[in-house]
Amino acid sequence: MQPSWSLRRVAPSDADQVAAHGCFREDDVERRPGYAAWVKPRIGAGAYVGWFAVEAGEVVGGAGVVLLDWGPTRLNPGGQMARITNVFTAATHRRQGIARTLVATALDHLKTLSIGEVRLGATDDARELYRSLGFDAYPAEMRRKIPG
Repeated sequence: MQPSWSLRRVAPSDADQVAAHGCFREDDVERRPGYAAWVKPRIGAGAYVGWFAVEAGEVVGGAGVVLLDWGPTRLNPGGQMARITNVFTAATHRRQGIARTLVATALDHLKTLSIGEVRLGATDDARELYRSLGFDAYPAEMRRKIPG
């Protein structure tokens, strides 16, 4: 069955919508303007690449990739690290393959850039989707919050 939605690339003018996906929780709403201001020039420069799922002119899902100048690694000898972010599907459009298609599109794009490893943060609800796309848990990293 043909989906009722189609994909399109994110443009700098979409920064507010990207920020809404990235800051979707109620306690993140105040971060949206700052995120939009951050992501807009990165979209224009190609350091953030994203796609929207669109149905009848309405954005019903999205996903993006932040490309980081990381330095060469074994799997990314070109020096770019990729992080998938802002994966979002409207509640009315879940279970239609939108997130899967968006992430697969991002992965295909990363292949064209010769990026061999990508990371993402996953909610409990999304872990099985990401596992089915070949992602594994990566326990080697740690993080620390710097107070103040």
